Amino acid sequence: MCCPKTKRMGRFVMRRTTGILCAAVWIGGIMAVSGHHALEFIDTESYTTPRKGESVVYLRYDYMTEDKRDSSLDRWEWTPGYVYGLTDRLMIDVHTHYAFFGAGHLVEEEREKLGDRDPSPFFEAVAASLQYRVLEGRLLDVAAAGRVEVPFRRASSMLDAEEVYEGVLILHREFAHHRQITLNLIYGVEGSDDHYEFALGMKTPISADPHGIAAGMEFLGEIDDIEDSWSVIPGVYIPISGPDTLLKAGAEIGKNAESTKISMTLMHLF
Repeated sequence: MCCPKTKRMGRFVMRRTTGILCAAVWIGGIMAVSGHHALEFIDTESYTTPRKGESVVYLRYDYMTEDKRDSSLDRWEWTPGYVYGLTDRLMIDVHTHYAFFGAGHLVEEEREKLGDRDPSPFFEAVAASLQYRVLEGRLLDVAAAGRVEVPFRRASSMLDAEEVYEGVLILHREFAHHRQITLNLIYGVEGSDDHYEFALGMKTPISADPHGIAAGMEFLGEIDDIEDSWSVIPGVYIPISGPDTLLKAGAEIGKNAESTKISMTLMHLF
């Protein structure tokens, strides 16, 4: 998302060590960039990609509260997107964000103009991305990913939003009966700031049908500041009228429960 972020101040050794690992992903990100689709999870990028010629359309809704004591920091966001399988291993994702930001997110000059009012919703950003499944191994599957997200003019002026570039290393293991675990290691650059993040997702069917309703848990945070950036997302994944249409829903709690987010995504494969 293209909202302002606080500066990340990790230890030098941690940042450089993680940077070496993520450098290869960043190079791969130039030719393989990840999207917002998260086919298997809510926020964790999954190893799964559509096959050649297959498409996925999705519509995601998020409602976020950054501080339960300050409603001016509330915001919501609609994300319509389209995913297409260029090959059996390479996919492209394009999406945009239509969002509302409470006045607390605005730069000081814009807050003064609006007074006590919140700004109306607007298109915040557009993103283009790719993802490539590098390896299907006996013990571990590996994918390389990355993305670029560009804010629209209003987001730049009102939120001081800047372009975001991210590279993602995706490590995946699937077990019997469609149980799986996936780890994302993320390196990103937003303006003059960079960040190192992780996402760990686990998912298992909870119905008699292994292709039926599933439940999952995701853990997210900044690698060099986990204590002040952690969050957890319990989620449920419900097939609708067959396996090609899926409803995903989850609630994210983080930063010692000071911030919360509700997410719902409806997606269809064709």
